[in-house]
Amino acid sequence: MRLTYKENDLIPDKSFLVRRDTIPCIEEDWHFHKELELIYFLKSSGTRYVGNSIHHFNPGDLYLIGSNLPHLFKNNSEYYLKDSITESVDVIVVKFEPDFLGEEFMQLSEMKKIKSLLYQSNRGIKFSVVKKSLIHNLFIDLVKDNGALRIIKILEILHTLSQNENFQFLCGETQAAFFRREEKQKIAKIITYLTSNYDKKIELKEIASIAHMTPNSFCRYFKKQTHKSFSQYLNEIRIVNACKLLIEGKLQITTICYQCGFNTITNFNRQFKNLMGITPSEYQKKFQAF
Repeated sequence: MRLTYKENDLIPDKSFLVRRDTIPCIEEDWHFHKELELIYFLKSSGTRYVGNSIHHFNPGDLYLIGSNLPHLFKNNSEYYLKDSITESVDVIVVKFEPDFLGEEFMQLSEMKKIKSLLYQSNRGIKFSVVKKSLIHNLFIDLVKDNGALRIIKILEILHTLSQNENFQFLCGETQAAFFRREEKQKIAKIITYLTSNYDKKIELKEIASIAHMTPNSFCRYFKKQTHKSFSQYLNEIRIVNACKLLIEGKLQITTICYQCGFNTITNFNRQFKNLMGITPSEYQKKFQAF
């Protein structure tokens, strides 16, 4: 997982891009781009990385990712198996620049709530189930429509999403600021190492050497950039992966504990409850009920 900047891939004679991808798996790197991005997962699951936020994504999830906010939606491992025919991705992606309808149009009083929504997208947004049910057909139609109908549909989608604040921010208010351009590659290198080695014991001195820093300097730097301590961030990566294994239900909780990098079951239970609000066994039972 390396952080890359994606050049504008909008079509020259279109004001915004919309596409529906039906593919075996998502093949993106952790990346950022100037355009805002609406992502509607009709079929797909895995782990999402948006700024310093790490969590699951599932079918039916709808996200709005702000301009220049680093993000990655990575499928679960079974999607990448060559012989897998049970898992696939079906996702609608809409990309548009902040002023895609023109600066004067965005200044109209009628656009106030939409403009506010686009501004708040700098923190990354996950929308509620209620809102998704209201605009599902609009997304489907948006893929098919051409000409002025596309403008009408995208405005209707943004209008609907902006009318209710029943959504979840993915990052803190200062999130967009910490990803300064000159720091992106350094942070990406650190996070790549953590996500590739979370199941192993990672010493502070070891990760600090990746950033070419002393342990003390690294701790200050990492906290400044991610607003989380190194141990907190690493525990979140481990717990996200533990959640996936708990949902699958193939392994004992003790096995999951050690497989995800925790050294004691007591510490695993404590860290899991701190982040998820319930114990690993309660979390597993919750999903087994469906």
